Amino acid sequence: MSGSTARTVLDTAFDDGARLAELVAARTASDPWLHYVAVVPPGWDSRGSPQVLASVAPFSLEAAGDMQRCELGAARIRLTVCAGSAADLLNALELKADTVCWLHAPDAGQADAAIKSLARVCVQGASIQTTAAWAALPGWQAAGFVPGEAPLHFAFAPPWRLRRTRQTQRAIMAAPARCVVIGAGISGAALAGAMARRGWTVTVFDTHPQPAQGGSGVPAALVAPLTSSDDNPATRLTRHGLRWMRQMLHGLSARGLLRQGLDWEASGVTRVLKTGERQWQADGLWLRPAALVQAWLAHPQIAFYGDRPVARISRHGAPWHIEGAGGKLLAQAELVLLANGLDCKSLLKALDVEPRAASAVTMLHAAFGTLSIGMADHVAHRPAAPVNGAGSLIPLLPSVTGAESQQWLVGADFSAQPMPIAQAHAANLQRLQTLAPGMRAEPLAHWQGQRCVSHDRMPLVGPLLAAPDATLWLCAGMGARGMAWAGICAELLASRVSGEPWPLARDLARHVDSQRRRAFIRDKA
Repeated sequence: MSGSTARTVLDTAFDDGARLAELVAARTASDPWLHYVAVVPPGWDSRGSPQVLASVAPFSLEAAGDMQRCELGAARIRLTVCAGSAADLLNALELKADTVCWLHAPDAGQADAAIKSLARVCVQGASIQTTAAWAALPGWQAAGFVPGEAPLHFAFAPPWRLRRTRQTQRAIMAAPARCVVIGAGISGAALAGAMARRGWTVTVFDTHPQPAQGGSGVPAALVAPLTSSDDNPATRLTRHGLRWMRQMLHGLSARGLLRQGLDWEASGVTRVLKTGERQWQADGLWLRPAALVQAWLAHPQIAFYGDRPVARISRHGAPWHIEGAGGKLLAQAELVLLANGLDCKSLLKALDVEPRAASAVTMLHAAFGTLSIGMADHVAHRPAAPVNGAGSLIPLLPSVTGAESQQWLVGADFSAQPMPIAQAHAANLQRLQTLAPGMRAEPLAHWQGQRCVSHDRMPLVGPLLAAPDATLWLCAGMGARGMAWAGICAELLASRVSGEPWPLARDLARHVDSQRRRAFIRDKA
C-alpha cells in the first residue's frame, strides 16, 4: 500500500486568509485532505478572518510559538495556524511542504538563513511562490532552489543527494487500514476519533463493559489554563490542549453529538493563586468526560467492544494479532495504539520496546483521587462559576434528564494510595473553604479513581518500537490533566502516524515524546 496522498501548503503571509478562501471554494468532497499551515503575527484573532473560519470556535494566538489546529471538514482541509515570524517558525515547525507561498516581507539580516530554513521543510520538487524582493536575493541557488517556469517562482531541486529522503512518514506508513486502540477512556476515544477522521477503520477494546470507566469515569471535570512564571512545557501543552478541546466541543455540538450547557459549558474559571488572589480565566470550561468519549466513539468507522480485556499483542508477519484470554484472537491490525494506562506494562513485557520508551513505561505509576459530591439546590454562597486552585470546584452541574438533582463537585487529592472516604471528604471540605469561603455543603456521594502518571508528569506520546517501525504507539501518563491533554496528544500522534504537519512545535512535542531523552531518568521506578 502506498502512503497518504495529502499535500501540504505553507503560507507565510496568511493575512486575511484570502488564499485559503480561494482553495476552500474550489475544493470538492472527493478531494484528498489538504494540510494548510498559516503563519500569522502574535496577537492574531480568528474573529478578524474571512467567513471561511466561521465554522470553527473563535480563538486567538497571543504568544509567539502558539499554534492552533482546525478542521474545515466540508473542504477537507486541516488548517494549522502558527503565531510568530516565518524565519523563527521554520526552525520550530515539523512539516514537509509541497507548495509554499513565501510572501512575507524579507528581513535583510535573516534572509539567507530563512531561505536555508525553508529548504529544510520542503519536499523534493516543492513549488515556491514569492515576491520580487525575495526573488532578487542571492541565496536561492545555494539552498537548492532553481527558477520555476513562472515568474517569481522557484522549485526545490538541489543538485546534491539529500541526507534524508524527504518522503516523511506519509510515504513510510501504510495508507489508512485497520487500527486497534486498546483502552476506551478519554485518551483512547480521542485517538480513535483522530484516526477515524483520517480514514482508518478503528476497533476499540476495553476491559470494562462501557467506555469512559476508570479514571475517565469522573462525573465532570474542569479544563482550565495552567499558569507558570516561565511558561513551562506543561503550561504550553495545557494552552494548546485547551484551545483544541474547545474546537472539538464546538464541532461535536454542531453535529448534535454533544449538548452545550448539559455535556459541557464554556463557563470560565476563577483561579485561586497561592497568595489568595483570584484571577478570572475566561477560556476555562467544564465537561462530562463520558459524554465526550461517547461522542468521539460515535464515528461510523469506529467499533467499540467492551468486556474484552486484551491479554497479549504479537506480530505474525505484517499485521498485529490482538489476543484475549486463552490466546483467543480478537482482531488483526496494521496499527496498534495503547491508551490503557498502567495496563500497557503487561502487554509490552514480551516485546522489543525501544530502550528509552521501555524505561519510561516501567516508571508509570498510579495516583488516586476522590471527588466529594452533593446536591447543589439551596446551597448558600455557591459561586457563579467553577473555581480552580489547590483543588477544584464545580458549583453547579446541571441535571441531564431533569429528574435528578443538580450537583456540586469538589476535589481532589493526588495520592499514591486510595484515601479512606471519610478522610477524603474532610480534605475536600477544607479545599471547599479555600475555593469558596462561606459555602456550606455536605457531601452525599463520592467518586474515586486512578490516574496514570509518568516519571516527570508529562504524557508519553509516540512510537514504542525502534525506527523505522511505526506500527505500535503509546498515549499514556496524562495524570490529572487528561481532559486538557488527551485531545491534543491524540492529534499529535495521528499527525505523526500520517506524516502530517504537527499541531505542536517540535521542542514541545519532544517533551511528550515516548522516546524522549531523559538525563535525569531513574534506574528504578
